[in-house]
Amino acid sequence: MVNFRPSSRLAIAEIVFYFPALLFTILLVVRHGIKRELGWFFLGTLAVIRVVGDSMELAANVQNNNTLFIVAAILNGIGLNSLLLAMAGLLGRVNKVVLAQEADENPIPGRIDNDRLRTKFARTFKMVHFPLIVAVVLTAVGSSEIYDSNTGNDPGGRSLAQAGIIVFFVVFLGLILVTAYTFGGFLKMPASEHRILYAVVLSIPFIAVRLVYSLLVYFDKNSSLFELRNGNIWVRSFMAVFQEWVTVLLYLGAGLSAPVLGGEWVKTPRMEQSSTG
Repeated sequence: MVNFRPSSRLAIAEIVFYFPALLFTILLVVRHGIKRELGWFFLGTLAVIRVVGDSMELAANVQNNNTLFIVAAILNGIGLNSLLLAMAGLLGRVNKVVLAQEADENPIPGRIDNDRLRTKFARTFKMVHFPLIVAVVLTAVGSSEIYDSNTGNDPGGRSLAQAGIIVFFVVFLGLILVTAYTFGGFLKMPASEHRILYAVVLSIPFIAVRLVYSLLVYFDKNSSLFELRNGNIWVRSFMAVFQEWVTVLLYLGAGLSAPVLGGEWVKTPRMEQSSTG
């Protein structure tokens, strides 16, 4: 009989959580459309990454296979990319609605993806996407070098991983500023977009704790408490796993309650007055 380590039990718990979460995100992507709502698409990629990564970690613990653990460590860092892209995607949706209200021309009922709005959204999204790619590469290469070394403390790899986590953190701070900016159009939004914005705001402290955990994993060299492979399982459960779970549930809840923008146009009180006046 296999004697599962605490990290194996945590991996199983994550698989149990993320598999149904993946099914819900597929439902949301089908309902809202991949091109229109990238936030829930990246929530789905997060679920896939976590299921695969936890499966790799589970297999690594059972087989005592360092290569599998390296893959799991790399996927652990890549998951931060999807988490932040999901946040950016939801903010993008809300801002598309706000931009539609502020456009000089009246948007066509049932459609908000005219060329002007689509171009603005694409430019904003790319500003977030490119630095996150850099962060993924840095953390992936750094994690590979750290856990592939005999001591597990390769200086060059640790420096790369540290740089990657810093980029993640800078992008997150930028998204907080975008969130604050988005609140400027709060009164112009339909109530459904309020719920999405609330979900993003509520997720900020949870994502912050998750990023702090990653910072400690790669910056704290004097304690094994935050070590990814042999660190304290309760610290990892609370600071990393639990924080992601809450964020995923917030975003899923917002998606399930949000209307499809490509369908019936959601009018604000101001637009309804314009159409009746």
